[in-house]
Amino acid sequence: MKNKFIRNAILTVAVSLMIAVPVFAQNIMPIDRDAEIVPISYKFNHWAEIYIEQLSANFDVEEIFKDKNLDDYITVEDFKNAVKLTIDKDYENAPKSLSRETIIYEFTKIWAEKVGKNLDNMPIIKMLIYPDTNEIDINYLNGIYVAYMYDIAKGRESGLFDPKTDVTYGELVVLINNTINAIEKELTPDIPPIVEGKYETRGNYEIKDGKVIFNFELMSHYAETTELMFGSGQQFELTITDEDGEEVYRFSDGKSFTLALLYKTLNPGESLKWQDEWNMTNKEGEKLTTGNYKAQIKVLAITEEDNEIPDEQLNTVIEFAINKDSIIKSEVAKEIIEKTADELINAIKNKDAKIISDYVHPVKGVRFTPYTTVSVENDFVINKEDMIDFFKDENSYVWGYYDGSGEEINLTPNQYYEKFIYSEDFINALEVGYNKVLSSGNMIENQFEVYENAIVVEYHIPEINPEYEGLDWQSLRLVFEEYDGNWKLVGIIHNQWTI
Repeated sequence: MKNKFIRNAILTVAVSLMIAVPVFAQNIMPIDRDAEIVPISYKFNHWAEIYIEQLSANFDVEEIFKDKNLDDYITVEDFKNAVKLTIDKDYENAPKSLSRETIIYEFTKIWAEKVGKNLDNMPIIKMLIYPDTNEIDINYLNGIYVAYMYDIAKGRESGLFDPKTDVTYGELVVLINNTINAIEKELTPDIPPIVEGKYETRGNYEIKDGKVIFNFELMSHYAETTELMFGSGQQFELTITDEDGEEVYRFSDGKSFTLALLYKTLNPGESLKWQDEWNMTNKEGEKLTTGNYKAQIKVLAITEEDNEIPDEQLNTVIEFAINKDSIIKSEVAKEIIEKTADELINAIKNKDAKIISDYVHPVKGVRFTPYTTVSVENDFVINKEDMIDFFKDENSYVWGYYDGSGEEINLTPNQYYEKFIYSEDFINALEVGYNKVLSSGNMIENQFEVYENAIVVEYHIPEINPEYEGLDWQSLRLVFEEYDGNWKLVGIIHNQWTI
């Protein structure tokens, strides 16, 4: 097999290779990355020949691809033999067809079995990853999504998946390579990098149930096993200071520790881990509800040889903030805003600009967000007074940028209303959430960061066309902030699946 390719070799120092490669071949990596580079270039007659050469370095696949036209469609026998020779020597399945959707599903199923996953129960983000996604057999759809997520297979150069076309021999060799790489990647543990001669202290925090919880660790980046010693039962100190530098908490206050030496052994890449909690009370017993704080963590370790460990390796600082105005709970938000939201969604459906204007925030106006993520810089804002003429205004405005193309959304208010406000009959939405996110795609959810102490009412339609199985969901979110004792409209957010 190799002789067939080598006889096409051109003995030059520089390598000149131009091939047209399908999209699902673009992520492939050579199986032997450490192979010696030989100053010989190869002229390949077909884009897939390079992948056959890579596969041949580890597997005897000559009988599968010898004298084959790589653009011909594969046979069931060759498919089964190729899998047995490269991925699973015990493979005996027979695919129902040789179409791209069937074969790619089969490779994904093989991958799942090898890495210990249940293909049908794997969580996926459903979106229209290909323009012809709706042509994929529903029985294979979940596997096609997983194949896309784990770089087993992606679409053609045109962007289409082309599910019903049979797989060629050229495509087969790429799918084998991709599946092998995906299996190896999934089974390779994430080993932290080892940097000789260094420890690292790192940590994080979360605010939960009225407490700040700190999780932190001392990690060994040494290439060999090391031993640390602690002079007492206290292995760390954690202090918290406020914006003025005043200490509000110290871990060791009021505690007693044993005065015995304690030894800890760390292998390369291993960590010693600790956790501490602060109840957000200062040293005078006062509950702190707001402000910016700094937690200083110091690990109290020395080496057995009494070699000094640099301070920067034993210390870390975590900065955090406490906000007294946390997100209003869903049931409370509903009680506050349901009547107002019902009146407003009716006015939006009926294009009653006067009533809508009555609800608009008199100072901030209302911001229009076409796709989930609120952009203070790009979203269009209309004030209370101008809202009255919203549906009469025939001027075009830039409301943001279209997802995917990045082109300006240049529409009249009426056009924007049809496409990005009342694009569906949201007043009859199956699900309504109050400060509860009901829909989520691949865009950043930031409404609670941008709007102050807001109540967000979401009208969610989980499915419009049953053929898309929920890939065409849409939501409308109305955002309210309190002003002079009343809740006013400050944002209208449109949310939908995006590619």
